[in-house]
Amino acid sequence: MSTQNNTSREAIIALSPVQSTVQITKELNMAGYTRIDRVDYQEALIQTIQTRKPSIAIITSELPGRKTIGEIFAEISSISPDTRIIFVSRSVNEDDLLNIYIAPNVSAWLLSERSDRTLSLAIEASEANQLFVDFAVNNSLRTVIREKQSVLTTSNTNFANLELLTEREAEVLKYLCEGMNYKKVAQKLFISESTVKTHINNVFTKLKVNDRTQAVLYALKHDLENLMRATMNAASAV
Repeated sequence: MSTQNNTSREAIIALSPVQSTVQITKELNMAGYTRIDRVDYQEALIQTIQTRKPSIAIITSELPGRKTIGEIFAEISSISPDTRIIFVSRSVNEDDLLNIYIAPNVSAWLLSERSDRTLSLAIEASEANQLFVDFAVNNSLRTVIREKQSVLTTSNTNFANLELLTEREAEVLKYLCEGMNYKKVAQKLFISESTVKTHINNVFTKLKVNDRTQAVLYALKHDLENLMRATMNAASAV
């Protein structure tokens, strides 16, 4: 039984024009979804979600568009925070692994080769506001965390080395945590990509990490968002 309080029972299926929706539509119908829209491009997905605010969006990695999956998820979270995402991908990309996994609106991550057998479980997890992850994705995540474990255990100090970051460096790191790539961060802050890379290199040096995944893990462990909020509050009180 669904624990969602959403009366619309609407869903969106977002995939490439050549992909079939037959099995997905069948599973959604069985789960009681009364309106199911299909979109074939990222722009159409965002527009439809903004208009309809559906309960669920099932999105495949093959969906055409210029934005990264992390950017799409962040935009959906901004315009319709109650829309839960079921992500279906062909493979696990380590560069995207952490950003997708921690996205607040992602309820499931399936691999396409097994999605026919796991989609019903993903829908149930979405309605219960839980997380369902394909075992291969989970194994990859465990591997990444083991490899980066030193980042998670270097210090128990409240904000640790995050306090060494400048305001702009903290901003850049925050956007990386939201899944943005360097180009998107540059556009967001109205600076060049080379300047973004300079800030990122400074972040790596100050946090004593080696790559983007380690930096994101470090920021999450030491609560970057609350540090930025506390800094802004202190500045406004002066």
